[in-house]
Amino acid sequence: MGRLRIGVIFGGRSEEHPISVKSAREVADNLDTEKYEPFYVGITKDG
Repeated sequence: MGRLRIGVIFGGRSEEHPISVKSAREVADNLDTEKYEPFYVGITKDG
């Protein structure tokens, strides 16, 4: 069986943008890539 593809959406226009980016990095660092194939969608501060 193949790996499950999951999307990690981060960023955005709010004041929480830097925290969202940091959280996405944590996900990337800790995700079991033998089970999951992540793809990342970053949203700029301008939207």
